[in-house]
Amino acid sequence: MPMEKYLTTAELSTRIKMAPGTIRNLVWKKELKENTHYVKPTKGKLLFVWSEIEAWLYGKPAKRSEHGKNLINI
Repeated sequence: MPMEKYLTTAELSTRIKMAPGTIRNLVWKKELKENTHYVKPTKGKLLFVWSEIEAWLYGKPAKRSEHGKNLINI
């Protein structure tokens, strides 16, 4: 199974050419969903799941269920 790629807000911003504030607004508006498009390993940290962001960009349905397992194995 390939390793999932996680990106910080700054890394995602660079990759998709979108301002970090715009990305945070998408999270705040729930356009990007927790445990699907991103995870919060700590209170102030967001890590974006690249495969899910890529699917979202192309208008494809999310591959993971919001009610599924956590994306990060702890």
